[in-house]
Amino acid sequence: MIGKFVRAASEADQESAAACVTEDAVFELPGGRTLPPGRDGARAFATQHAESEGRKPTVELEDAEQREGDRWLASLRFVSREVATGETLYEMSVGGIFELDGELIACLRAFPSAAEAEQALVEQ
Repeated sequence: MIGKFVRAASEADQESAAACVTEDAVFELPGGRTLPPGRDGARAFATQHAESEGRKPTVELEDAEQREGDRWLASLRFVSREVATGETLYEMSVGGIFELDGELIACLRAFPSAAEAEQALVEQ
């Protein structure tokens, strides 16, 4: 489900992203930002990856490792490209903690790096 959600978000497919999460899913972003809960939050997350001002951000799942219970530590690559030329403007590795409820995502906590996501798991 994590891979399906990440692909949907990367394609800015709001409805497919929304179908991957629980109705009360939590979305926590770096800097203390949050998105609306549930499917609206998934839609908002996907919208962030839509083409804008000639640029297209994408995200791909590099690795996801199950940790205790239904928590998964994910390593993702974020890339921003110029649409007209395909030129990479910047790219970075980011981290995430996904919590599943059955087959759906109940929580996504995003971090500036996989190391910070791993540290947050240790501290919980």
